[in-house]
This record gives sequence, C-alpha cells and structure tokens, in this order.
Amino acid sequence: MNTSPMIDKHFDKTVSSQEIRDDGNSVSDSSQDQSLDSVSKNHPKTSVAVIDGNTLFRDCLAHCLSVGDTDLMLTSYRDVEHWHGIAPNVPVGIVLLCATGLEPTRVAIRRNVAFVIRAAFAAQVIVVSDREEALEIVEALEQGAKGYISMSANLDVAIAAIRLVRAGGIFVPAGSLTAFRSAAASVSDPRVRDDQDQNLFTDRQLDVIRLLRQGEANKRIAYSLNVGECTVKVHVRNIMQKIKARNRTEIAFLTKGLFPQSELN
Repeated sequence: MNTSPMIDKHFDKTVSSQEIRDDGNSVSDSSQDQSLDSVSKNHPKTSVAVIDGNTLFRDCLAHCLSVGDTDLMLTSYRDVEHWHGIAPNVPVGIVLLCATGLEPTRVAIRRNVAFVIRAAFAAQVIVVSDREEALEIVEALEQGAKGYISMSANLDVAIAAIRLVRAGGIFVPAGSLTAFRSAAASVSDPRVRDDQDQNLFTDRQLDVIRLLRQGEANKRIAYSLNVGECTVKVHVRNIMQKIKARNRTEIAFLTKGLFPQSELN
C-alpha cells in the first residue's frame, strides 16, 4: 500500500499554507501576505555601501550581506572618491570602509572616515580591517566611526554589527574590549603614536613631515635639513606613497598624531 503521495501532499500543504489555528480559527495565506506587505512598506531597506579597492572581496562581501539580511540594499565602490561621485543618487545609510594591512587601515581611519562623514553627515561608518589592535579601533571611533569589524569575524557577526549600528549602537570586536582602557589613554599620547610609526617612516622623513606640518615650503625644508630641494621632493613623494596621500595637505592631516602640538608652533 503506497501512501507516500498523500502524505507528501498533506505535508506540503501544512508547510506552505502557514496557517495559524487557534480554537478552530485560522489565518489564510492571503491575509498573512497582506500583513507582510504592510510591514515591508513600513520598514524600508537599509542602504549599505561597501568600499574596497579589491573588486573580488567587495563584490563577495556585498553578495553575502545581501543574502544574509534581505533588509539590506548593497552597493559597492572601489574607493571613497568613487562612492562620493555616485552616492548622491543612493540613499545615505551605512558605509563599510574595508582595508587590509597597516597602512591602508590607517588611511581608512585617519582620512576616509572623516571624508565620508563630511560628504554625508548622516552616514554611519564602519571600518572593516584585518588589523585588530585596540589603539586603531579606538582611533577609528574617535574619528567618528560607529563600528569596527575584524576580517577574522564570520558573516553572522558582520550582519549583527550592521544591525546594531543601524539601531544606533556602536560595535567593536569583543576580544578588544579588555585593551580599550589602556588604548584610550594612549591614543592621544604623541610618544605612543611616534613609537607606532617608527617603522613606517625614516628619521629623515619624520623631519620632513614635521617641517611640512609647520607650513614650510620645500626650499625652506631643504635649507633647514641641509639637503637639496630635489631630495626633499623625493622624501615628500615617498611619504605620500606610504600613506596614500594625494597632496601636502593630506600628509599634514594623516600624520597629525606624530608630533606634540608644541613642536608645531
């Protein structure tokens, strides 16, 4: 006796109808669909912009987030300038600034967070990086970021972070909480920042940066350091390449934590 077709048919009806029975009463598919449509209209999707120079990474992340949370509307951009050129046509929501490595992460924190906030004040910025140092996380928050997602986290954590920020909260990796107190105390200490950057710049490059931040032209920097003006230009170009700065103004902004204010007066 073969009863499986009837059982399968009944099972399909039971699962697909989504009937809610209480004392003989039921809610039909049509009325429930109308309720879901009503909720959907009153709960618009959240715009999430993924910004990363790595095309494969940003497209994969955007796709995974859109599948993991259907309330998110994903767009992707190669850099903040690309985003800024298109963003006026997209609702402002959450911006994920993705960076891999020390220097790109510092650029994301020290330049791009502020860039996004200036361009779209209502945007909620989250930094996504493979760097998990508490000092950098604290600095990202001080710059205005609302969250910091480690690339070692899984997709569920990333989605939870976005939901928390969307609700008005601030997200940081749980493993970094214990180090926050000491990081917060040292983030404004120029000596700590100088120690951090000692492997990023040579002593001569630090001299050039200090004088550049004081507003000195290349000719005056060359005179002060007793080197040729061409040598100064080479140093400036190398410094720009290291921190992805496009001009002298951005060098000054991105290196503002290197020196005590008293040295810049």
